[in-house]
Amino acid sequence: MPVFGGLFHKPTPEEEVRQWTRNLRSEQRKIEMQVTKIRREEAKTKMAMKQAAKQGDQVAVRMLAKETIRSRKAVNRMYASKAQMNSVAMQLQNQVSQMKMTGSLKKSGEIMKEMNNLVKVKEIQQSMMSMSREMAKAGLIEETMNESIDNALDEDISDTELEDEVNKVVMETVQGQMSGARVGTSKLPQKQQQVQEEEVPDEEEDELMQKFNALRSA
Repeated sequence: MPVFGGLFHKPTPEEEVRQWTRNLRSEQRKIEMQVTKIRREEAKTKMAMKQAAKQGDQVAVRMLAKETIRSRKAVNRMYASKAQMNSVAMQLQNQVSQMKMTGSLKKSGEIMKEMNNLVKVKEIQQSMMSMSREMAKAGLIEETMNESIDNALDEDISDTELEDEVNKVVMETVQGQMSGARVGTSKLPQKQQQVQEEEVPDEEEDELMQKFNALRSA
């Protein structure tokens, strides 16, 4: 009988809370790994953007700039999710404290709100949906959850964001190629220990500036 009793053991509310907290910590570690991977890819994209800028490839620069912006938005979204997980974990601990007086988990609108946001994040959706179902079963939150994936942060790239990113990369590239040449009224830094009298030929300077202006106004 003890064997069968162990097989069908129903976890106590305290055990459920501990398991949810462990799962939240595990998902947070996965988020950090994903952020590291995204940032590594972003660095590669930045290098590709500079190469495209050198070649005056307007289409490639703008396409890669959008990819860079999406990567940053994804990182921001994941860090926001991590903060929401911390909030859920803290509220779960509060539930344990209250449970010593009430004897059971109390329905929480705050946890419901945070979990409803978390199930919309595609990187962690499956695990958060599973956890939300367990919480609903335990009476902690309502059963109805909004499970639609939130793509707004991926799709909402303003023209200003795009232009700023393009201008930043093109300026860095032009500065690397035109050391000592003038842009507007400012002079870009000289390459270290090169012949000080050496200057970029007017034709080369004009060509680089044409590429720069074309990429900025594309």
